Amino acid sequence: MTRVGYAASMATETDLQTDVETVAALLTEDRAPDQDRTPFLLETLAAATDDALDWVADRVECHTARGGTVEPQLAPLRSQARSREAKAAVALLAARAAEGAGDCATARDLIEEALSQRPGLEPALHDAAQYAATRGDYPAAERYLRRAERPSPLRPGLTAALAVTAGNVPRNDPCPCGSGRKFKVCCRRDGAPPLAARAQLVYALLGTYAERAPGLEIVTPLLDRTEDRERCAMFCVDLALFRKGLVQRFLATWGRWLRPDEHDLITAWQQIPFTCYEVLQVQRGTAVTLRALPDGEPIDLEDPLFSACAERLELFCGRLLSDGTTPRMLTLPVHVPRHRRRDLVELLGSDPSAEQLADFLAPEPPVQFRNSDGDDLQDCRVTYRVPHPAPTVDLLTGRLTQTGETVVAWQRPVPDGRTINLGQIRWDGDDFTVTANSPARLAELEAILREVAPDAVARDRHAERLSPAPEGRDGRVLIMESYVLPADSGDSTTEAADRMSQDAEAGWLDTAGVIGALTPREAATATDPAVRAELHSVIDDVEAALLQAQRAGRPTAGLMNPQRLRHALALDER
Repeated sequence: MTRVGYAASMATETDLQTDVETVAALLTEDRAPDQDRTPFLLETLAAATDDALDWVADRVECHTARGGTVEPQLAPLRSQARSREAKAAVALLAARAAEGAGDCATARDLIEEALSQRPGLEPALHDAAQYAATRGDYPAAERYLRRAERPSPLRPGLTAALAVTAGNVPRNDPCPCGSGRKFKVCCRRDGAPPLAARAQLVYALLGTYAERAPGLEIVTPLLDRTEDRERCAMFCVDLALFRKGLVQRFLATWGRWLRPDEHDLITAWQQIPFTCYEVLQVQRGTAVTLRALPDGEPIDLEDPLFSACAERLELFCGRLLSDGTTPRMLTLPVHVPRHRRRDLVELLGSDPSAEQLADFLAPEPPVQFRNSDGDDLQDCRVTYRVPHPAPTVDLLTGRLTQTGETVVAWQRPVPDGRTINLGQIRWDGDDFTVTANSPARLAELEAILREVAPDAVARDRHAERLSPAPEGRDGRVLIMESYVLPADSGDSTTEAADRMSQDAEAGWLDTAGVIGALTPREAATATDPAVRAELHSVIDDVEAALLQAQRAGRPTAGLMNPQRLRHALALDER
């Protein structure tokens, strides 16, 4: 019996969903309404859930925002609606139609009409809260949200504004102005807190406006271009607002309700560019110090939320907005991997479109692993059957470096003092297995083996690429090698790791092409501020890689020490 009942309820829900979609299609079609469908429309709207009504109302608002009309379809519904549920639903649809057409004053009145019929109508409560907060009636906005079940992004900003407005006067006490009315219905409603206390709410109003159905038609395609919709959501809302014209649309309609200083604040926000910010210092749970790349000055930012998750030398793309007095992170920026620093700074310097910025956050092409010869890394190995293993071993140990009882390695010294292990040959009886990280290196080792064992017979050949195929896209290239130290160096593990780092630093300092065509030493003596700023950033890249490895618990052997690099180049630590 339970299964039958459950199936029946599911069927009813599915039928209602189908009916709601039909209602949306009938209300937004261009042809004249079919009067015979009016009872069906009213019955479906009266029975629809709040979420379903919200969905239909969204479709109506989008339709009128594109220049369509629904008045011929709504007129018979309005005249024939009898139940409170039907009247509330029709008023909500009419309000959204007016909003889409740019008539927010009529929309507000119709929302109040809908709430008079159904005081708990969820989408109407949220619309009413938006209208009240935009008009500066914060107590009314609070009352609407208190009745709503869904959380609202207006809540934090509204709470901050009300806290400053209210001061130390309890809501139900007599108003200090002497009117005889309670404070909550007198000056608490009419008084305006300082602009800095309203800035968070002003931005939240922009965000909720962008998240209305017509705005989402702009935001969603931007989100679809990114790798992570959740991570990039607030960033794409900001893009849609300030790069795709939603702010201008907001000011043209809702702007009439704003106070002059709020209007001026939004206008000032329009002039602030998208920027790449680097985290210089973090006071956990309290504040961060940022700077705009490539050469901005430090910016101290009090932000408990952001400082709780940010790490030194992380990069973020977004905009710091002013609250009229100090910089604020009113919308969360998006994290950018450190290895993309140069690409992002270059893109931002070209005045990119919203689509270009969203594309930058698309999935990266797969990383391509290569060795220092420029070959794609592969797991290459082949086993040979050698008829005379003993003399073969003697000859191999004379040609190559013996690194184990049954292993010889092909090694190559490099200019920075380190030694690369290019491949090895391991034997077990008359089986000799040759391994290397590229087909070219494997072929050279095989040639050595065949020279000393001409009658060796190959079998069990294997080659597997270690990075995904690039699929025609240029991905990041990482050079990977196996480095070795002489077995008789006498160094401890820690000393050996530090020696590898120092060898890498010594070679890097004189490597051309690190800063444009310059070596780091040459860049350190340059008089061009841009060159020196890039040198600082490159060493910050080195430090960021070291910090990331330490936080992840990965080995740091061979990673360069940024403090030693700065000392060698006589650079101050920022």
